[in-house]
Amino acid sequence: MSETDRDLVVALVDAVTAADGVRPLNDDAMLALGRDAVRHWVLRDGGEAVGYAQYAPAFGTAQLCVHPGRRRRGLGRTLLAEVLAAGASGVWAFGDLPAARGLAAASGLRPTRGLLIMERPLVPAPAAHAVPAGVTLRPFTDADAPAFLAVNAAAFAHHPEQGAFSAADLAARQAEPWWDPAGLILAEDADGVVGFHWTKRHDADTGEVYVIGVHPRGQGRGLGRLLLDAGLAHLRTAGCRRVLLYVDSAETIAVEMYASGGFHVVHRDVLYAAPDEERR
Repeated sequence: MSETDRDLVVALVDAVTAADGVRPLNDDAMLALGRDAVRHWVLRDGGEAVGYAQYAPAFGTAQLCVHPGRRRRGLGRTLLAEVLAAGASGVWAFGDLPAARGLAAASGLRPTRGLLIMERPLVPAPAAHAVPAGVTLRPFTDADAPAFLAVNAAAFAHHPEQGAFSAADLAARQAEPWWDPAGLILAEDADGVVGFHWTKRHDADTGEVYVIGVHPRGQGRGLGRLLLDAGLAHLRTAGCRRVLLYVDSAETIAVEMYASGGFHVVHRDVLYAAPDEERR
């Protein structure tokens, strides 16, 4: 994938986002533009990208989009057929918009996994819980990278994407304009780092609960809610007035924690796959 193609795809993603109100590629896919670790398909018409698909073998899933002015011409079905033939087990539909549902149904795919987007205001200030004895909260430093990655791997050992998060992935996030080490809050006990809350700031008003992870040895101690409160307080102090988060609908304990913390569901992302893939 050339630099020119990458620029064309970014422009395509911007056009789709403006039309649909939902970005068609997630952070991983945007950061992977131009990388050889994933496969790319770019449909071009002259000097414009009118369609794009990306298949990440490490995750087994794909993402795709078609320019708003070129839809209902079979481009989406062409891209979908390509990624499935390449080995993708499913395709993400961010926002689960009607066009995506229609394409999935016409291709014999069905929803197999859901990702919820939840939101809450940060004004007035969220309530905070007391820090348990023996636990301290502090910002991330570069020296914490190995411990952070170890806790993340242990906390998300069951998760196909987050559990595979690597040092290279961390470095890529640190190169992003939104990176703020103070926004990655670590919980530490006598045995070292035991949990974290990584926040992300989208703009002056909006923050995100990017990732909360607690090592299995720290579960059952209320650290998830403690870290949630600490991250919300950080975002509010930074000036954010609202906060959102993404959570797998199957993670019922996390969904219940966020709901009890004042979050409500605003929309859903869905992974569509063939029935035989669902059974694997």
